[in-house]
Amino acid sequence: MCRTTTTLLASLVLLALTLPASATVVYYDFGDDLSAGNYNNITHTTTNIANCVASDGALTGIALEVHDAFYPTSANPNGTTAPTGDAAIFNSQSTRDSLYGNTAPWYDTVAPTGGVRLSGLNPALTYDFTVFASRTGSSDNREAQYVVTGLNSGVDYLNASSNVSEIAFIGGIMPTAAGEITLDVSKGPNNDNSYGFFYIGAVQMSFVPEPASLVLLVLGGMVALRRR
Repeated sequence: MCRTTTTLLASLVLLALTLPASATVVYYDFGDDLSAGNYNNITHTTTNIANCVASDGALTGIALEVHDAFYPTSANPNGTTAPTGDAAIFNSQSTRDSLYGNTAPWYDTVAPTGGVRLSGLNPALTYDFTVFASRTGSSDNREAQYVVTGLNSGVDYLNASSNVSEIAFIGGIMPTAAGEITLDVSKGPNNDNSYGFFYIGAVQMSFVPEPASLVLLVLGGMVALRRR
């Protein structure tokens, strides 16, 4: 291999190591009013999504399964249509409704927990989760607990009552060796609603691909040129 080619490939390796990698972002809308565009919609009848779409329209190979059903017969339509502050990352269609659960009977039904499982994740990466929920017209505490679990776990809390701007954030979660992470929702410790209502409206999942992936591609090209 000539010196010019070697120098060029070495420069590409250095560039791959120094340039910041762009994050991949995946949005989920929990509720029966569907979001258009590059959102993954989970209604109260959804059981799985085989191949989630990223915010840029690319298929990710990530699957979603509702492994613990929320309230089984409806979604809550009373969310904000004007998210602000940290919640402004979500479109108004995704924030206007939510899936929910309850710890005391509501129409003779209880759903004390709910959750989804993501699979097809890269065990070498870490994933960040931003969660939003809104229940307008309420003044009591309807706090939810969000637990994200993979090889490690994290937890955060959010009161949906009249919320238009606050979010819950759980970052740095590593998938299991099988490439799975679960997001489980339940009543939070400060929740004082008589039915124990808790909500999940929208989720942003983001992750940064490994810079090493580009390096490997470049090194592969170097090997191919050397063989030639």
